[in-house]
Amino acid sequence: MKKIYSLLSFAFLLINTTLNAQSATSVANGSWTMPTTWDCMCVPLTGHSVTINHSVTLNTSMTFTAGGITIGNNGYLKQDASLNRDLWFNGGSFVNNGKADFRFLLLTGGTNYNNGTFTVAAMTNSVAFNNNGTITMDSLYAAANFTNTTNGKIIGDSITNGLTSTFLNNGRVNVLGSLNLGTFVNNNYHSGYHFTNNNTYTNNDSMVMSASIWNKAKFLNNPSGKVNLAFDFYNYTPGHTAVFDNQGSVMSKSWFNTDTVKGTSTGNFTVSDSSANSGWMKGNFHFCDLTMILTVAPFIDYNSGTISNSISWCTTTGLQQMPTENHVSAFPNPNNGFFSIQTIKEEQFFIYNALGEFIQSIILNASNNYKTEINNLHTGIYFIIGKNYKEKIIVTK
Repeated sequence: MKKIYSLLSFAFLLINTTLNAQSATSVANGSWTMPTTWDCMCVPLTGHSVTINHSVTLNTSMTFTAGGITIGNNGYLKQDASLNRDLWFNGGSFVNNGKADFRFLLLTGGTNYNNGTFTVAAMTNSVAFNNNGTITMDSLYAAANFTNTTNGKIIGDSITNGLTSTFLNNGRVNVLGSLNLGTFVNNNYHSGYHFTNNNTYTNNDSMVMSASIWNKAKFLNNPSGKVNLAFDFYNYTPGHTAVFDNQGSVMSKSWFNTDTVKGTSTGNFTVSDSSANSGWMKGNFHFCDLTMILTVAPFIDYNSGTISNSISWCTTTGLQQMPTENHVSAFPNPNNGFFSIQTIKEEQFFIYNALGEFIQSIILNASNNYKTEINNLHTGIYFIIGKNYKEKIIVTK
């Protein structure tokens, strides 16, 4: 009988120990694999519900199919000097209310939130993820719905929004490159270097790019939307199915459309340099090329497409040409690559392309009768600049 009681007591102790081992809470600063770091005097494994309230060094990669990790407000989970520690959650949960820093985060199951400060080299979520804190990363691939709340900040190199996911930005996104393959809704601030849209993008607030955007599918810029580009606007896809619907404001240096640009009376495009249309411009939006070279509408530097009569144009420019007091002329313009420059007195001119790259210099004087012919330029936009002269030349072949 005593042996039976002893066996029952041992079994109860074993079960109780196993149940207790399913949770682990930090009690001191230390490494993950040190039992003294945890109240269970154990090393947490998959299935454990881990709570971190101290500075815990992740010195091993971990996979969770149940349980998970909760980092408290004062907790800090940081990888060791190897800088190659990863976490994979295929169940359970990852909740960060404090600080986290490791290499890769893979989320394929469970419930996952970031409410604190999170630094990671790369992150992929194929289950829903909410960011209510700050994420600093190199790359993010959203394979499932991703919500950046009003308090959320995402800073890094690149974001790719997957084909079947919806990326909802109610906070701030600042990444060099963004690629949208699914549905992207910007309700606050989206900035970076360049952005490519391959599916559906809706802008309800501010998009600021220090280079360009390329719309290859459906882009809706609502009346409250503002798009500011330091360089180029492209609306183009090989199948000619790209549609940019502008009901707000778009500002760019250059503007190129080969597909469909449409908009309402609240829509406005402002272009500070070059504009070209070989597609369809329709609706009743307003278009203003600040360096227009034509004297009658439509005021597009180069047009081989279709432009609706209901579109309105600015008739004065914010950037004026330099005075032509030397009576210089460059003709014809536009041209097919063959044109002349003529003046009445000696003058030196410099030719630059649309990227600001120097192409060649020309001196007109008595020896060439103050005239020269240019026939070595490829298709594109060029600027001829002299002492008191500036002319934009369009070459089409």
